[in-house]
Amino acid sequence: MAFSYGFFNAKNLDRTYTAENFCDYLGSIICNGIQDNYGQCFKLTANKLKLTIGSGKAWINGHYFLSDTPYTYDLSGYVNESLGRYLSVGICCNTGENYRKIEFEILSGTPATSPSIPRFKDTETKTYLTLCAVRIDAGAAEIKVTDYRENTTYCGYVRCILGKCKVTDMMSQLSEITAQIKDYNSTILQLTNQVAELATKVNEMTGDVVSVGKCGADINYVLYSDGRLILKGTGAMYDYVGAYETSGNKSPFCENDNITSVVVSEGITTVGEYAFQYCNNLKIAALPTTLKTIKRNSFIPHIDEYLVHQNLYGLTEITIPSKVTEIAKFAFSGTAIKSLTIPASVTTVGEQAFGECQKLETVRYSGKVIGDRMFVRCIKLKNFTITKSTTELIGGCFNYCESLTQITYEGSLAEWNAVKKNTNWDGHSSSTVDSPLVKIQCLDGYMEYDADTETWKEVKA
Repeated sequence: MAFSYGFFNAKNLDRTYTAENFCDYLGSIICNGIQDNYGQCFKLTANKLKLTIGSGKAWINGHYFLSDTPYTYDLSGYVNESLGRYLSVGICCNTGENYRKIEFEILSGTPATSPSIPRFKDTETKTYLTLCAVRIDAGAAEIKVTDYRENTTYCGYVRCILGKCKVTDMMSQLSEITAQIKDYNSTILQLTNQVAELATKVNEMTGDVVSVGKCGADINYVLYSDGRLILKGTGAMYDYVGAYETSGNKSPFCENDNITSVVVSEGITTVGEYAFQYCNNLKIAALPTTLKTIKRNSFIPHIDEYLVHQNLYGLTEITIPSKVTEIAKFAFSGTAIKSLTIPASVTTVGEQAFGECQKLETVRYSGKVIGDRMFVRCIKLKNFTITKSTTELIGGCFNYCESLTQITYEGSLAEWNAVKKNTNWDGHSSSTVDSPLVKIQCLDGYMEYDADTETWKEVKA
């Protein structure tokens, strides 16, 4: 009986290991196959009698093989003028003492009227991944390729952690878990609103009422002496005019510094224009799951004239419900929120909806469009994640975001490149301030900004 073990630090060279020891270890947790988040995954392209194998990375028994550029074979030498044949093209890991390398290999079949596909055979020192079979007909001017990369019998993709999942599968599952968490948060929001409504019912019996009135055709409000504002009813709030307008109806809450929190009850679908304008001490707003529209300037506080604001007023936290489809211009501009999640339901966003939120640090964005100057002068914004549901970035959406050096995109490079990007989406075309944004991290690589050419360049993982 014999035992083996590893790996341990050596003392006077009493513990030594070979490369094969380490490869055996890797081979126990990384299955043989193509690593599906590197390069082109050995993409196969036929052009007349030439076969091009794209860049890629593979693992065989713990050994890795990396090809960082496409490699082309001219197969014209295998053409037989009277009979057809097959070739097998693969990756061979040869651990023989005189070889110790991994390389592409071609196995030629015998020309015949009905040719058969030759198969690589593993030996004690050779292990193969078959990428494809190539059919070359008699006197052919072009080849026909059968792709085996997905075939787990001949090749397949790397499955990490004892073969349970692909690398990109793991990343996709993480995204799914994130989505589930978002759903749970929505449920929590609904429960929070229910608790708030129960608390309201208690307070209605015990609280001191300052004022009551209507703020929608079917919406009533109650303001309590402790600063709590409760809106109850169904449908849309009224739209109001701005504080300095000389005609039209101003909101009953406009410039009311006594309001510290607002509960918008279930059933209400729209927050009206200028509804809570200049409510500087309004810190928390509980919005219902029935809400669909947040109109212009609805939560905007006073904003001073400094580029870096001396004081930030208004909301310190906000949760956008999962049925909201529109956030109009300046809706939350200049508020003191620190984090933000935009759900996938949001399809329309007005200009500067969250502009100059100068305490905002973290955003997770799932809406369809990132709007015009949406986060302009969010100077502390440094963590920004965009999900695959976003399809367009409007110009100037990240202007003057001086702390934002990187964006995380939860999709592939190809999916990122498919996102429509308007002029100056990244802030690099600004004439006054250089944008610090230089990297877009994707699942299979990243985009890097080249200041010399003023373009974004793709870098594969």
